[in-house]
Formats: sequence, C-alpha cells, structure tokens
Amino acid sequence: MDSALADLIRQLDLESLEVNLFRGQSSDLGGKSVFGGQVVGQALVAATRTVEGRSPHSLHAYFLLPGDMAAPIVYEVDRIRDGRSFTAAGCRPSSTDSRSFP
Repeated sequence: MDSALADLIRQLDLESLEVNLFRGQSSDLGGKSVFGGQVVGQALVAATRTVEGRSPHSLHAYFLLPGDMAAPIVYEVDRIRDGRSFTAAGCRPSSTDSRSFP
C-alpha cells in the first residue's frame, strides 16, 4: 500500500469515546489551522459509524472557527432521524472547547 494512502486511512480512523462521540487527530500540513478537508472527512466517518447498513449520499458543512492543530478534535454525532428510507445525522466537531461547525 502506498504510504500516502496508509497515512490517510490512519488519519480517518477515529477513536470511539462513547456512543455517538469520537476523537480524531490532526495532521500539520503547514497551515495555521486544521485543514478543512480533514475535518469534513473525519466528520463523515464519525456520522457513518453511528448508522448500520446505509451509505452517505449527501454532506453539507459550514466552517465557523479554525481548528487547533495541537488539540484532538472531538466529533459529537446527533442522530436526527432514523426512518425506513433514510437516516439524517448532524456532526459537531470541536477542539479546545470551541465549535468548528454549527
């Protein structure tokens, strides 16, 4: 396996803290804050891990504040609706007590 792919897979593998709560680590890519694509990818992984038998089909994200690269990011998943046809979930990443997403 390519080392870049292995690094990406490691980056997206979140630690499960409790039901609907996950922790991810940040990679320093040379910027001042956490790369938004990393946060979106980890948030998608967190939300997907709370649902069985369904794949995501849409994602919407808003960045409110920069993430702190020195701190882990905690992802809190809110399962909004579990229906017969689809499931809706919200995910709120935060680092150092500030919310990066609404």
